[in-house]
Amino acid sequence: MMTTGSVLFVGGSGVVGSRTTRLFRQRHRHVPILIGGRRLENAQAIAAAMSTANAISVDTSKPCLGVPNAVALSAVVMIVPDEGLQGLALAQARGVPYLSIGNWLAEVGAEMAHFMQRPEAAPVVLASHWHGGTAVFLSKVVAAGMDKVHAIDIKAIVDERDATGPAAIADMERGGEGGMGVLAFRDGRRIWLSGNETRRVVETLDGRKLEADAFAPYDVVSLHASTGARDIRFDLASGVSSSRFQGGDMSTELIVDIEGEVGGATLRRRATIEFTKGQAVLTGVSVVLTLSMALGLEGRPAASPGLYFPEQLVDAEWFIDELIRAGATVNI
Repeated sequence: MMTTGSVLFVGGSGVVGSRTTRLFRQRHRHVPILIGGRRLENAQAIAAAMSTANAISVDTSKPCLGVPNAVALSAVVMIVPDEGLQGLALAQARGVPYLSIGNWLAEVGAEMAHFMQRPEAAPVVLASHWHGGTAVFLSKVVAAGMDKVHAIDIKAIVDERDATGPAAIADMERGGEGGMGVLAFRDGRRIWLSGNETRRVVETLDGRKLEADAFAPYDVVSLHASTGARDIRFDLASGVSSSRFQGGDMSTELIVDIEGEVGGATLRRRATIEFTKGQAVLTGVSVVLTLSMALGLEGRPAASPGLYFPEQLVDAEWFIDELIRAGATVNI
């Protein structure tokens, strides 16, 4: 793909955004980058550190983020919540790919409504999955070869010392509220967990027990649609990660347990990911891989206008291989 404008990273100067833009620059050295921030001086500092990026002031409350028409864009990437969907409006107006990681299930109706008003305008990628899709891709690899998938149980563990920006913390708190509760699937039906049902005890990779809360990123509906599993639940815990407990670096852990059938026999599989570079970097890697596919930068055609989750654009095994190259320890 020949890009004729810059990839705009809104929130590109934050904890997750700065890591994402650097990872994108490392992977695609000749694609123009524009770092958008509410505070222009912060965006300029990140751009200057990269030496091959520019900065621009953006305001999520203004029409089309306040980006002048003269600024050429090739994509709009929302690292922060697109609360007024002005980023989506900008991408649709310019006819360029849009990718968001900051909106939650309770808010997806607004995104879908905007897409349906202009379905031919641009590719719209909803990537507000856990770390941009890591759990979905790991689950799909584990479930491959099963004749039926009955249950998917996902446990995510974040080290309490892992750096997370204030915007990301507020974003996760908002996502955890979930409207009527926290979405899960039980016996083939949607349920909204509340009260004591939202609390659980999960095991870390080294077998210690941590208290966890039910969480509902896009992964829950993505996996229900793609696998048909009757039971799906996602739990999130924070504490001392296994690697730090053993004297090493802090890590982000992901544990996926899947129950299904092969040849009529019940089969249970477990897969894990351990990543010691921080959850912001893990999210950044995921965003860059999906964005690269949407833009046609990985040897495949760019995405045509449509509504996508990351798994519609990215091959699961390729994604896991790229995570390993980025430093993840994967056991399947």
